[in-house]
Amino acid sequence: MWTAQAQSCCIPRLPGREQSFTVGRAMTPFVLIPFFLAPFIGSFLGVLIRRIPRDETFVSGRSYCESCHTHLSAFEMVPIFSYLVQKGRCRHCGASIDPLHLKVELAALLIPACAVLSRLIGCQLHGVPYDDAVSDLPVFFADCVLGWGLLVLSWIDLICLRLPDTITLPLLLTGLLESVVLEGWDGVYDRVMGCAAGWILFASVAWGYRRLRKRTGLGGGDVKLLALGGAWVGIAPLPSVVLLSSVLGIMTAATTIFRTGRFSMTLVVPFGPCLAGAIWIARLTLTAE
Repeated sequence: MWTAQAQSCCIPRLPGREQSFTVGRAMTPFVLIPFFLAPFIGSFLGVLIRRIPRDETFVSGRSYCESCHTHLSAFEMVPIFSYLVQKGRCRHCGASIDPLHLKVELAALLIPACAVLSRLIGCQLHGVPYDDAVSDLPVFFADCVLGWGLLVLSWIDLICLRLPDTITLPLLLTGLLESVVLEGWDGVYDRVMGCAAGWILFASVAWGYRRLRKRTGLGGGDVKLLALGGAWVGIAPLPSVVLLSSVLGIMTAATTIFRTGRFSMTLVVPFGPCLAGAIWIARLTLTAE
């Protein structure tokens, strides 16, 4: 088991964190804001997960029943509650509603919950009062934004083996912007270096694998996702991110082989969720210190 000191050595503190904006304990109720927003954000993420793999637009057009194509009312779009009241069926045609929407809305709630839990664990390890667990609200909100972004990227990759630039690149830029706002220009240098190092590392691996095996082994989306990770955690944690994501990838591949009972050197495993999980863990470890 890691000690607090060992953990700090493995994944260092966010650069410039001591200069970031902090708030007092009186602001603690604002921690509930991401929990309130999570189901609504999850509802939008569900739309992205349904439409992006189909190459459908998500920036315009009202939500509709996929069976009868009737536009949904405001009540029918209330996250979680409307699904439960309607018992998972369309009010107009009676067709079953894909439970994906409910699953994503509930998963979105887990993002702020994990961010709070990691801070509580950090308080326990460092002997800090629990009242100060979420004293840095802007960083906490940023953690939730990153978590929701990684959630939708992972889900889409599981469905269609794609990590769309329409989500990856804005999330990458958001990480760099966060460093400017919360850490000043001193923190930007580390984030930019992390972004560049992540891209160069995985781009080199992808190029080498393609030259050696004459086929693609690491997609361009994975390259950009590691660059995104560098933009949110800096350069120092990247080795830990790569190591952890590799372990998760091997475990995923082994589980797939065990479940199917077949082994093939051309086995395709979505690496995006493994890499996203490693980035999320690294970020929470940093912000919990």
